[in-house]
Amino acid sequence: MIRFLLASLLVLLAGAAAADDIKVLAIVGYKPMLNELVPSYERQSGHHVTLQLDSQSAITRRLAAGETFDILITTQEAIEKLAGENRVIDDSLLLLAKVGIGVATRLSDPYPNVSNLEVLRHTLLHARAVAYASPSAGGAFYPQLFQRLGVLSEVQRKSVTVVGAPAAQRVAANQADVALAPASEIVGVPGVRFAGPIPATVQSYTIYAAAMGPRAATSDAVMGLMAWMSNVELDPLLRSKGMEMP
Repeated sequence: MIRFLLASLLVLLAGAAAADDIKVLAIVGYKPMLNELVPSYERQSGHHVTLQLDSQSAITRRLAAGETFDILITTQEAIEKLAGENRVIDDSLLLLAKVGIGVATRLSDPYPNVSNLEVLRHTLLHARAVAYASPSAGGAFYPQLFQRLGVLSEVQRKSVTVVGAPAAQRVAANQADVALAPASEIVGVPGVRFAGPIPATVQSYTIYAAAMGPRAATSDAVMGLMAWMSNVELDPLLRSKGMEMP
């Protein structure tokens, strides 16, 4: 971490005199933070960031096909697996944020206290349709949640499974009354209410992490961006995006 902070200082002092292009391949769930951090880094450093966002399953396919990157942002679990395969620089692993599952409802609906198990169960049972990521697109948790709540069969009959887009958009489009998704994928969707996180007893957290690609080993610009994303003062911004410090 110290070397990242030192590199960041060097980058800022250097300004745009030796501008680099940094390719960041990132999971879409971290998009709200990147929309804030990337432009500010570009302004301060003079470097340019090419940002490519995709789902976890799509990122896995792209990496398997040999795609290269300077910085990869995805789940901690995925990055640790890649480190074990020597496909990222081992000591560059950086934990960025933690995000739990939340509930999206329509703005016109009553505000449910979804942190209460019975209220969450009632909300799911009485919704006309429930949207969430397809198990094939990283949504394997949701059927397990419905099973624990005792509503699996009822919810599955009215499920709207989503691939490649925020589930909350289905609520905004009136295709579902309720959506379950990482909180960071709800707070930025216009036309929906973030009703809050699901109860702690059934919660599941995702840890977002970053690592550098092998070709970025000597890049001060890349290390500077890694440092920019690790600032301990980011906590208020993370919380405004539905996340928290890891």
